[in-house]
Amino acid sequence: MNAVVLLGRSTIMQRVRDQIALLARLPWHVRIEGPTGTGKNVAARMLHQLSVRALHPFICCSLAMLPDGLELSELVGHRRGAFTGAFEDRAGAFEAAHTGTLFLDEIGTASPQAQRYLLRLVDERVTRRLGEYRDRPVDVRLIFATNVDLEEAARRGEFRDDLLARMRVLIIKMPALAEHPEDIPELAEHFLTQKCREADRRVPPLGAEAMGQLMAFAWPGNVRDLESAVEHYIAFGRLSDTITRAPRPDDWRDRLDEALRRHRGNRSRAAQELGVCRQTVHEELRRRLNSA
Repeated sequence: MNAVVLLGRSTIMQRVRDQIALLARLPWHVRIEGPTGTGKNVAARMLHQLSVRALHPFICCSLAMLPDGLELSELVGHRRGAFTGAFEDRAGAFEAAHTGTLFLDEIGTASPQAQRYLLRLVDERVTRRLGEYRDRPVDVRLIFATNVDLEEAARRGEFRDDLLARMRVLIIKMPALAEHPEDIPELAEHFLTQKCREADRRVPPLGAEAMGQLMAFAWPGNVRDLESAVEHYIAFGRLSDTITRAPRPDDWRDRLDEALRRHRGNRSRAAQELGVCRQTVHEELRRRLNSA
């Protein structure tokens, strides 16, 4: 497995990496929270790769993507003949991840029956295939990920309180991209190089104007949204109209203004503090002047 890492030089991303490094060394289950597209999958892989289980399986299972009616079969496996279409014995995700890590993405979508099986796995460290009557011991570290408020789901009766209680201890919160816009240039350049390599294309430069437009966007889809924007840029040689016509978020304006005040108008030092190039700061100030 190739090493993965969360990019970003901002204080908030360094704090997330430090937290991952700390929790990776512990044997307990971890819950990762954050909006869609913030890198929860990458954080889970880092937790695994930095742990003592790194040489053992890492199994990723997105509960929201499992076919209706086959959720338990995917998780715990089944015996031949357990249901229509079960033509052979099959191990589930729990068994496949034995001695390693099982990453359960979008845990908030788990059915009541799946939640019941998960609770038993956490408490007793055993699993049972559908159609069987014997338990199979499993040694698995669980990493749960969610983009919904599980506490609120539990209050509505949609998520088990007893399962949630076992997921409340070790929590990593992934920030929205809007919370650390100073990381956009590094992320954009990374995706630009990566995507051009995949497409066997020459890397087109991201000029100051394009970078300023990327900095201006609110990124409702977060890092995943930025990745798609870079793919569009490579394909068409320009950013999409959705991005170029978007207003700059007020929080970015405020942070830039504060940095300029602290450094008495020195654009280079303000840019260095924010983690962007000086041209990006210059482009923002020029945009303001033109719109005044």
